Amino acid sequence: MAKKAGAKATKKAEAHKEAEHEPEKFTVPFAWEAAKEEPLALTRSFLRDAFTDNETYMGRGDKFFAAFADQQSPRATVITCADSRVHSQAWDLTPENDDFTVRDIGNQIQNVEGSVEYGVEHLHTPLLLVIGHTGCGAVKAAMGDTSKLSEPIRKELEHLQVPPADATKAPDDAWAEAVVANVNNQVAFSLKRFNHAVHEGTLTVVGAVYDFRNDLGQGAGKLVIVNVNGNADPERMLSFVEAVNGRLGPHEAKDLKVAKDTKEKPGKAEHAQAPATTKDVAAELAKIRGISAHANDTEPVAVREAAEVARASSLHEH
Repeated sequence: MAKKAGAKATKKAEAHKEAEHEPEKFTVPFAWEAAKEEPLALTRSFLRDAFTDNETYMGRGDKFFAAFADQQSPRATVITCADSRVHSQAWDLTPENDDFTVRDIGNQIQNVEGSVEYGVEHLHTPLLLVIGHTGCGAVKAAMGDTSKLSEPIRKELEHLQVPPADATKAPDDAWAEAVVANVNNQVAFSLKRFNHAVHEGTLTVVGAVYDFRNDLGQGAGKLVIVNVNGNADPERMLSFVEAVNGRLGPHEAKDLKVAKDTKEKPGKAEHAQAPATTKDVAAELAKIRGISAHANDTEPVAVREAAEVARASSLHEH
């Protein structure tokens, strides 16, 4: 027995010794893989593009960066979804020192309240812009059963309350409705949290949907305003955008020109028959407006007056 035990121990020691001489093998980072879709290949390609793009960005020069190197002074606190298809260049081609952007899945205020508070109350941005997007995976998940999701993701979705999937509606329509509902709810929460600033007139809370799927029918990539300080009426949203732009849209201007050519008074023509496009847009928004945030059911005087001034100015120009 002793001899057998000794022989077994000797063989084990020899095997261990041979193993020590065999080098351990690891995957070689950033070597070309069998397929470009493999994890390391994708990592390398992303970093290579990042380094190249960064060099290009640095080409803007010292003067560009010096303008905001020591202090930030953004005009807007922007809360968006973390979705990889949603980025600031869709609504702001120059976001540097202009957008204080906070991102999480489902563009939820409550999950990142501290960051939003910093933008609103410490950086004093006059605008809190909540941007949802069509095709939002977080919203779709919240519409169904989240019990099979991991605990961290379930916890992240706790404050995302949207209408459940409705079998009587087309799936994409129900999804778009839920996206708008979520934006309205986030605006409502913001109004409760920052109501003092809104009442003082130092903050405006705007809800929008970035529609890269064209689910809202206004063109792929459109930033559609769906809520302003708790108001979600489609026609008011159109008036708000018109007031911000300080002019009538191209379709309204065209209708006024037709009225002028037929010697009709522009004001009469405008009120007698609203442009078909404006009606269609309002109708589409009405279909997908979802759960409205009723924190403020009275149209802000400033918005109404601004719209009237803009309309009068445009009528005068035409």
